[in-house]
Amino acid sequence: MRTISWGMIGCGDVCERKSGPALKGVVGSRLVAVMRRTTELAEDFARRHCVSRAYDKLEDVLNDPEVEAVYVATPNNTHLEPVLAAANAGKHVLVEKPMARSSAACRRMIDACRDSGVALAVAYYRRCYPTIMRTKRIIDSGEIGAVREIRINDEFPLSHRLDLVHFLCGDAEAVWSRTEKLPPGSHAEQGPVLHVRTLSGAEAIMNIGWEEKNAPETVDVIGECGEIHVTDLKKGTMSVTVDGGERTEEPGPLPATHWGLVENFVRHLADGVPLACDGEEGRKSTVILDIVDELTPDAEEVPVDYTTDGDRDPDDRKMQRADP
Repeated sequence: MRTISWGMIGCGDVCERKSGPALKGVVGSRLVAVMRRTTELAEDFARRHCVSRAYDKLEDVLNDPEVEAVYVATPNNTHLEPVLAAANAGKHVLVEKPMARSSAACRRMIDACRDSGVALAVAYYRRCYPTIMRTKRIIDSGEIGAVREIRINDEFPLSHRLDLVHFLCGDAEAVWSRTEKLPPGSHAEQGPVLHVRTLSGAEAIMNIGWEEKNAPETVDVIGECGEIHVTDLKKGTMSVTVDGGERTEEPGPLPATHWGLVENFVRHLADGVPLACDGEEGRKSTVILDIVDELTPDAEEVPVDYTTDGDRDPDDRKMQRADP
């Protein structure tokens, strides 16, 4: 298999435990350069992770001839500039999520990468978790019938939960918010609950807020004739109930959080397999986040239109969508 050489733009704490091990460890992937504004921190990361080059300027890593693809892990409100610069430099891009501060900024990223002929993927890595991939296969097989409801606890950010709705059940038709009982496993009994109705007729229900307390991430999928309960998304445990019978499945965990995502990106560049989450898919969650920023609790539902970007400035957004 062809080996992809990566440059990392931003190398903070998240890269230590989530992305760094995957970029270095996946077959066909190697990390050759890192960049951080503080020289000493970039050099420290490179030294500890046996990366050959450390930079403190964006243009330096983009001018490195060995770097074919970049992983953009700068703070969530600063993704736009490095993605546009990477596309202009002819580098493939894997950008952290959420993509940008608005769907309009996401569109600029998508257009820039398309015009430069480079790949653009978004790090909604939960799509590549074994439990979620197995859940998707069960749904697509028709074993539990048409999905009627999805409940996701608030142990992980709203942007990730919205992405799972897109991945499992397709595009949204409308969203609305109600003050009511939160889904099981949430951090409070009651609060602002987001409802997302998909074009397929499924309704996703989740807390708008989130707070990581190191409890299991759970996803419950209710179908016409069966149910799927992901009891620990990261650990890789789930149960399936169909026709009164229940079975336990253990797809298991990944070696590192981004492992499946990086494997997919490498295979895309090497063999042309579809990206797990390309720019268009990644933008969809930001479209809904834009709507959530404007939602009034207990108001009428708002239709979802993925084709428009609204009329607000791309930087004029609440960033209540971060992932530490």
